[in-house]
Amino acid sequence: MQTKGRTSTKWIETTIPLVLNPGKNKKLYLRKAQARILDFANQLLPYKHQTSSSLQFHHLVYKRFKYLGIQSQVQEAVQRRVYAANKVKTFHHLPMEFNFPRSGNLVLSKRGNVIVKISPMKQRIALPVVMNGGWRRVEEKRKGGWEEHSCKVFKNNKSWVMHLIMRKALPPPQEVEGTIGIDVGRKIMAAITLSHPTFPLVEQYLGKDLAWKQHQFYNRRKTLQKYAAHGDKHARRALKKLKRKETQYVQTRCAQLAHEIVDLAVLTHSAIVLEDLKHLRKMWTKQAMKRKKGGKKTRRSLNRWSYNLFHSTLTRVAQLNFIPVIFVHPHYTSQTCSHCGKRNKKSRKTRDLFCCVSCGFTINADRNASRNLALLGKASYGLPFFSAHSSFLPVPCERRTLSSSVSLAKVR
Repeated sequence: MQTKGRTSTKWIETTIPLVLNPGKNKKLYLRKAQARILDFANQLLPYKHQTSSSLQFHHLVYKRFKYLGIQSQVQEAVQRRVYAANKVKTFHHLPMEFNFPRSGNLVLSKRGNVIVKISPMKQRIALPVVMNGGWRRVEEKRKGGWEEHSCKVFKNNKSWVMHLIMRKALPPPQEVEGTIGIDVGRKIMAAITLSHPTFPLVEQYLGKDLAWKQHQFYNRRKTLQKYAAHGDKHARRALKKLKRKETQYVQTRCAQLAHEIVDLAVLTHSAIVLEDLKHLRKMWTKQAMKRKKGGKKTRRSLNRWSYNLFHSTLTRVAQLNFIPVIFVHPHYTSQTCSHCGKRNKKSRKTRDLFCCVSCGFTINADRNASRNLALLGKASYGLPFFSAHSSFLPVPCERRTLSSSVSLAKVR
């Protein structure tokens, strides 16, 4: 018996920027359409507080603003964006979104040139696409089974740009044999532990240079800001260049770490286990940090912590390689002993040292948390547990007696 309804196919998406080359008349048409869509979005803002769901919001405003002549799919996309914006009082920039093939399409002309056909209003126009490296990426994706799903068109400085969104159906998940627990920290971006029944215990510290490099960028920025405050134009230009350089470095380094972890997961058929740090920034607000000693310096350091970028990059790279990623609750992962399972707040001697008060097991705190995350991932998948500490270790065994552990903690 077949049941009607939507299929449960899961998709993965990627975005490829493309440059458009419209003529003079088409540029005027795009400006007019973008201005009308922006005005429509600002008119919708007062109606958002009159409803309690997106469906009620759609029924309230859809027919009311039909007189603007915006294409129905584009109008629905603007409604979703407006309803999702929480703290926006006025929209100053808004891209035009088109779904394929309903309000847009990517085709070849008779001469073999690439054009995109979009319908921001009732009229559909064709815009030439510059066949540069971005288009070569699109052709490579097509060979790999990707298909065009939608696009966003907007003006970037003096040129018109299209962000093409392509998607690919994910295959059914593979059988998971082990887990990789990843503890994300400020000094060490990723402390990983591979827990696998056949592979040796792998424990690594990745991204030690990231926090130090960001600290160097901060010191350089602080010096340039002093000169920029006195009207030095060269310092202002250097600040913009430094900001772009830091952003590119952090993005590149996070991508390198993500690929290194995913390569290990592909080799061992393991799932990646991360902490759910979604609401972490609410813990270091200005009001909360004012009550703590050295709170301003700590908050400045935490704001440089790019854990969200690392999580999103790692999740995207893992999906591209069909590796499952699970998020577990982060509570007590740094206070629980990965050797005996006892939890005690006093076991966290320092920021970097964990010494269990029950069994005397001494280990780096980040490594202990990554071991606990790997075990939590095994529990969620129902995998059998085994004694990982008897496996081959690339470093000397870290078991010590309670007396030696306490003395070591005092020395450090």
